[in-house]
Amino acid sequence: MGTYVERLLDLADALIDQHPRSSGVKRRAVSTAYYAAFHALMKASADALLPEGSRDTAEYERVYRALDHGSMKNAFQAAGSPLRQDNRLSRIGELIVPLQSARMQADYAPPRANFYEDDQARDLVGQAREIVSKLDALPVETRLVLAIHLIFKDRSK
Repeated sequence: MGTYVERLLDLADALIDQHPRSSGVKRRAVSTAYYAAFHALMKASADALLPEGSRDTAEYERVYRALDHGSMKNAFQAAGSPLRQDNRLSRIGELIVPLQSARMQADYAPPRANFYEDDQARDLVGQAREIVSKLDALPVETRLVLAIHLIFKDRSK
């Protein structure tokens, strides 16, 4: 049995595999894939800021939940952001920001047939997997930079 993130990604794949003709199911798969990647970001951030902490504490949950969707997008897109200056982090941003937009479309656009073609939905799930893989490969110092810039507002402006 894998981690929560791995199970979400496996679920997204299974949804597409089991219902390849269902537009609604493919939309659900894309949304699930985004949330897998977002949870991976939350976990990476919490683990970086509380490396010795228990995951069962209120403090860990507070740090885990500190990341929100809007600030995440802004942190990856802000000019001069350290998240854009490090190639590993900028690639994560290049993947997750469009995936976030796809998730919003999947969750909120009116129903219509063929909303996502099969290949497009699979590609978006693949992008989520790439985000998770890239997060897992980050060195500890880079994860700390990621966490700080995702969670804390830049008050220098």
